[in-house]
Amino acid sequence: MKRLAAWIALGLGLVLAAVGTASAGGFSVPEQSALAGGTAGASTARDDDAGAAWYNPAALADGGGLRFGLGMLAAMPSIHAQAMDGTWQTDANSGISTPPQLGASYAAGNLAVGFFAGVPFGGGVSWPEDWAGRHEIISSQIEVFRVAPFASWRLGNLRVSAGVHADFGRMRIRRSLDFVDTDGDVRIDMDGRSYGFDLAAWYRATSELSLGASYKSRDTLDLQGGADFTAPDAFSMKTADQSVSTTLHLPDRISMGARWTRGRLALLGDVDVTTWSVYDKLVIDFANDETPDPVQTTAWNTTVGVRAGAEYALRPATTLRAGAFVDPSPAPSDNLAPSSPDSTRLGGTVGVSHRFRRDLTLDAFYELMMLRGRTSDSMNDLAARYSGHAQLLGVGLRLHR
Repeated sequence: MKRLAAWIALGLGLVLAAVGTASAGGFSVPEQSALAGGTAGASTARDDDAGAAWYNPAALADGGGLRFGLGMLAAMPSIHAQAMDGTWQTDANSGISTPPQLGASYAAGNLAVGFFAGVPFGGGVSWPEDWAGRHEIISSQIEVFRVAPFASWRLGNLRVSAGVHADFGRMRIRRSLDFVDTDGDVRIDMDGRSYGFDLAAWYRATSELSLGASYKSRDTLDLQGGADFTAPDAFSMKTADQSVSTTLHLPDRISMGARWTRGRLALLGDVDVTTWSVYDKLVIDFANDETPDPVQTTAWNTTVGVRAGAEYALRPATTLRAGAFVDPSPAPSDNLAPSSPDSTRLGGTVGVSHRFRRDLTLDAFYELMMLRGRTSDSMNDLAARYSGHAQLLGVGLRLHR
């Protein structure tokens, strides 16, 4: 129990240290378990992973006792921008980010309780300070840390779950300001919280086939903070340091999945619906009436992503995995902006698990994600073509006793 308490303390510390991420379509982060990462995130119908605390908490109502999972993700993105007329090109500054995941549950009889903690939404971009689009954006970062407790029940072959979640969000923006003969800048830092609810179901259709479904509700983050301006004295009335606020709408997420197992082989598939249409615009509201309020029209669309994977038990203690996914971009080309140069993701994954002892397993996966090139058709934003890729490496420990 002392070792378990130490692991939990370490996990919470890593969760609070999250500093950003490479995101999926929009700014969601589907990689919330190193085991599930090996099958491209297809995990809604899986019942053998502590990470089900995120993917499908209903599956954990199996009387299986204590499950604890801790994972880390290193994301290495690379984004390239090029002018339509070829006059300039540049790359966003990228580094390694480590969004963590923590899932814990206890199941006895027909009941299970537990929680998930991690970063399901996050993303950012940082361009060179002297790049052509610096007056639109130099850097932007969104991070949403979620805590989601749940309770699950088993009713024969059917398992159901209900829970709530609390989101703690932070948004940071830096932008250069054009004063004709000189440049200034503004740095904005805001945070806030919001709440929602979660539902899930898991069903064993046959001895070989299981089905899963989960729903995570939308919520609205009211973010508040401060704006720090650097500007010539002649513009002091409009550029005084001041409070600032905005509203960020997070989407519903609906997932449906299946898992078929025969002998050492298992096949998994998921369909994810994300209602990005709730994210229609972003308004930065400055407290000073003299300061213009920037408005970015997003008008994003609801997306449908597909994930599929397979796993093979090479030996009793070792399992190999592989997967692929398509995650469409919600951003229409006429609203594509350098603050979020979003594009459809195409990716493949490989993974492995090794059980060191009866109750302790190490999981790892590697993902290569290609960002399909896109051209901005916006009349209000920088005309450019964006492309890129990202590499992700995830590791995790699972305890089951």
